[in-house]
Amino acid sequence: MAISSDKNRRESTVMRYAEVHKVYEEIVNGLGELAHVVSKSYIYEKIHERTGLCTKTIAYVLNHTRK
Repeated sequence: MAISSDKNRRESTVMRYAEVHKVYEEIVNGLGELAHVVSKSYIYEKIHERTGLCTKTIAYVLNHTRK
């Protein structure tokens, strides 16, 4: 599956996806060297706490969209 482009998405969706990427970077940067050791589910749960999105949506955004 190709990385989704933003030209066919609503502005609110693009903004939500950008927020997920931003929160992900903040969490990974906060973990420092431990970021490679911590499980995806831990990171996804932290993103869920801040955005309210489900794990499946978070995984889709991080794996199939650009910042």
